[in-house]
Amino acid sequence: MDLVSIFSSIVLVTTIATLVLALAAYFAYKLREWRKPKPAAENKTHIDETFEPIFLKRHMLSDLLHDEHVDNS
Repeated sequence: MDLVSIFSSIVLVTTIATLVLALAAYFAYKLREWRKPKPAAENKTHIDETFEPIFLKRHMLSDLLHDEHVDNS
C-alpha cells in the first residue's frame, strides 16, 4: 500500500466513526428527553402571579471607587 491510500483510509474511517458517534449521541439525547417526566396539564397553563423577573444591577468601576460602603483599610 502506498502512503496516499493509507491516509485516505484513515480519513474515511475517522469520518464514518464521527458520523456514527453523532447519531448515537443524538439518539441518546432523544431517549433522555423522552424519559423526562412531563408536567401536569394544569401547570402548563397556570401562571404564577407572584413570579417577578430578576434583573442584575450593573456595577461600574467608577461606582465602586466613589461608594461609601467600601472599606479602604
